[in-house]
Amino acid sequence: MKKTRSAPLLLSTGLASLLTLSAGVEASELKVIASGALKGAMAQLQPAYEKASGNTLRISWGPSMGDSPESIPQRIEHKEPMDLAIMAGETLDLLGPTGVFDLSTRREVADSRIGVGVPKGHPRVPVSTVSDVRTALLSADRIAYSQGASGVYIRTALFARLGIADQVRHKTVEIQGKELVGTALARGEADIGMQQISELKVTPGVEYLGPLPDELQKVSRFYAAMASGAGNAEAARGFIAYLNSPEAHALLEQSGLEPAPLQPAQGKQP
Repeated sequence: MKKTRSAPLLLSTGLASLLTLSAGVEASELKVIASGALKGAMAQLQPAYEKASGNTLRISWGPSMGDSPESIPQRIEHKEPMDLAIMAGETLDLLGPTGVFDLSTRREVADSRIGVGVPKGHPRVPVSTVSDVRTALLSADRIAYSQGASGVYIRTALFARLGIADQVRHKTVEIQGKELVGTALARGEADIGMQQISELKVTPGVEYLGPLPDELQKVSRFYAAMASGAGNAEAARGFIAYLNSPEAHALLEQSGLEPAPLQPAQGKQP
């Protein structure tokens, strides 16, 4: 194997198996369908993985839930080509019985919490207590949330839990498809927005205020799973293994996600 400057680091952190999977095999283009919660982390993860493996990633982004054409359930229903997908656990549970995924390859990637943001330049309002969040939402003219897992929770549970569902119903803005809540905030389409922390933190033009307090928080757990009959099965397994590496965990954490505990490397599943 040709040595590179990064080879000792890769080998020392358990990525030798990833490189072994690729050794002697023509480089592959992996087709990935992924939740936008991973988009910030993937800006660093993708080039790191591609350099380590020689493979390339072609990623289609979309919310884990919803009926927009870009949502993961709709992409799956319309049989968009893929080798693997990364999505909220609820979505994988829903799609699992369809046989679309090889569930023996299911692997936890990271937990994601919901955060709060405002357009850059707007006053920073406190959001550290339940009372703070209630006041901030009631004071806003427009409140943005996504079609994804966080948005479903906000729309169906959070407002009711705060006792403000009727008061805010007329001023909510559901951001469609793969567009980020932060992008809408940056354009001035809402005064305050809530979405996965990892999405708000990486969006230019957004002032990230902090996470929802624990009493209101919903943690979404994201999983990777290989498609049944994936065309690039070995490379797909290698990428899922890479997501479980210390390097990948560091990049996930930097983006605002909480990486899954490191797990022993797994061989092929029966």
